[in-house]
Amino acid sequence: MVRVNSIYQPTMMDNVLDLIWNNTTDAIFAIDYHGAVIDANPAFQNMLGWQTEELNRIAFPSFIVHMTKEEHQTFLSQLKKGQSFPYQIVKRKHKDGMLLDILASYWSVNNERILAIGMYKDFTEQIHIQRKLEESEYCYRTLVEYLPEAIVKQRNDKIEFANSSAIKLFGRDTLEEVIGNSVWDFLASAGKRNIQHIIETLYDGNYLKEPETLVDKFYRSDDKEVYAEVKIIPIGSKEKPDIQMVFQDVTEQKRHEQQLEYFAYHDPLTGLKNRRVFTEIVTESMEAAKNNLEKIAMMYIDIDEFKSINDTYGHDVGDQLLQQFAERLKSSVRKEDVLCRVGGDEFLVLLKDISKEKEIVDIAERMLLVFQEAYKIDDFSLHVTSSIGITIFQDDGLDYQSFIYRADQALYQAKERRNQYIFFDKY
Repeated sequence: MVRVNSIYQPTMMDNVLDLIWNNTTDAIFAIDYHGAVIDANPAFQNMLGWQTEELNRIAFPSFIVHMTKEEHQTFLSQLKKGQSFPYQIVKRKHKDGMLLDILASYWSVNNERILAIGMYKDFTEQIHIQRKLEESEYCYRTLVEYLPEAIVKQRNDKIEFANSSAIKLFGRDTLEEVIGNSVWDFLASAGKRNIQHIIETLYDGNYLKEPETLVDKFYRSDDKEVYAEVKIIPIGSKEKPDIQMVFQDVTEQKRHEQQLEYFAYHDPLTGLKNRRVFTEIVTESMEAAKNNLEKIAMMYIDIDEFKSINDTYGHDVGDQLLQQFAERLKSSVRKEDVLCRVGGDEFLVLLKDISKEKEIVDIAERMLLVFQEAYKIDDFSLHVTSSIGITIFQDDGLDYQSFIYRADQALYQAKERRNQYIFFDKY
């Protein structure tokens, strides 16, 4: 399964995704920028008969039919531009030559290796039924009814059809509660004006506009928050301005993205800034201090004898100590100050908007006091101290690395006697 590299232990969400990947009957696969399949779940081989190893160097896979190489290249170009292609009925060929009717979705990813994620649902049997019913509205509704996406058909802002997923999204129990109402009777969104504008202008002009897709945060009438991708599709005419709205719940995906984004800038153990983002903040603060004649300072802090605590009590206790230490660190600084865990038991604190040196001293002394209070971990108490190195930023050509180095040197001096703070400029 294609996944983000992580140094952390798998989360419950990772396990859930693995279960879905390995057990779903839908074929899920990743394609690279040439169009070759580079990874696929077991259902892909079961559905099409091809193994990933047979396809990962083929830019125009053999299972694609009714599409020329030129059309395939156009399709890849659209994916590279960020366009996705959800829920299209296409023909695909099994390795044994059998043609399948597939409900295909391609979601543009555009990361380092992966151009897009594809998902195939074998609709051969359903399409056979659909054709026997001559594509009647009944067949359409039957198919739509069981899709996980919420699908609504409306005209003049009044709902005429909603599948069971839409009824559930709206927080209602029956179709009768929904019909004749507006989508906005059940959902609230900061993007309502934009969505409504799209709906009202789909039939403007002399040509049919393309479907519009956007992602927004919605609030149900029961105040539950839902992220959804909304596709707004014109399916009528100026005389009958029917609109189909497809809501795909992407709440978990959005939360996962937010979690990934959070961990890209924060230490996962303590929740403090990591060194990557801290470096950016400090560099910007140094530049601002030069331009605005402001005073900033850097603290380099570590826990005295932390290694012996890990060796004696184990890493679980050490981690809990670091978490409590970080909380005390946050309680000791001001709102404008920025904290970072460098790694291990080392922390950095950027003190901003310093008006006089006494402010730094007060913060350092407050830290030493709270750090010495007993740490309650499991069934015992730990008493530890810490050492602090401090340097005040001087506009003398100092760069980021030198700024940190001076604080580190002051810390080195402070650790000679431990449980103290020392200014770089004064030792």
